Amino acid sequence: MVFKTGPNMRVAGENARQPRPDLDDVQEVIGASRWSSFRFRAERLLRRRRVGLALAALLYAATGLAGMAEGGHWPTVRDEILNLHVTTANLLGFRVVAVATEGQSALTDDEVLLALGVKDDTALPFLDVKAARERLLANPLVADATVRKLYPDRVTVHLVERKPFALWQHEGKVQILAADGTPIDEFRDRRFAHLPLVVGPSANLKAGDLLEALAKAPAIKEQTYAAVFVAERRWNLRLRSGVEVKLPERDFETALIRLDALQARDNLFAKGITVVDLRVPGRTVVRLTPEAADTLAEADKAAEKARKKAGGA
Repeated sequence: MVFKTGPNMRVAGENARQPRPDLDDVQEVIGASRWSSFRFRAERLLRRRRVGLALAALLYAATGLAGMAEGGHWPTVRDEILNLHVTTANLLGFRVVAVATEGQSALTDDEVLLALGVKDDTALPFLDVKAARERLLANPLVADATVRKLYPDRVTVHLVERKPFALWQHEGKVQILAADGTPIDEFRDRRFAHLPLVVGPSANLKAGDLLEALAKAPAIKEQTYAAVFVAERRWNLRLRSGVEVKLPERDFETALIRLDALQARDNLFAKGITVVDLRVPGRTVVRLTPEAADTLAEADKAAEKARKKAGGA
């Protein structure tokens, strides 16, 4: 992305600088055979005049600053000297007129300019690119940044933004997470409603491991709408069917793969189950709804009655 930094500033989209309008007007009058030599002389004259104006301004301001310094106003003098340097650099053509960015997606132009510290009168030689990079990195959206000066009047910024990875509910608010667990922003946009939701203290730091394991258990992943980090030690999954899955603290990936196979084979979640407890290694304990429990009890009674009848015969 390329954008201007002031109302009269050009977009730095091309490497070639635009010709000066006043010299182009002259070109229409002067013959083509004389144009090259005239342009060289004219540009040299313009540069000399610009340098002369800058030097005159510098001499005039230096005289005034010397008087202020003698009068005991050094802090003011120091600031004015810096302003004088900036003004002189701008007169010489070093005012930043455009910023070009690469990798910018969620970050706004205003956020970039604010972090860079670029204003309408910013002089490129006095732009601190190291400090600008540090300010960019302070934004949670930015994972990495490179800031470069392109003389005489442009700045280039390469950004690596963090991508939305999951939602994190904690202390009454929901935030968008990056893959490394960094909160990027508040959840305000329904575009991110499809992201998996993790809940609880430190859930943001462990979400990556859980989602990686769920990717190997697609039937469970498809059913999961939230994952609660219990006591900052282990996960409970909340499924769309209303079933709660209690995972072990360690090796929960193996437990998920085993449950995924059971679901694919037996359609476990459609059998009136409310809880699947996988906390004991190698065991699957289920809790039924009252209705399912009654149905199972009746089935057991019928089976027992049939066995007794068969034994009596």
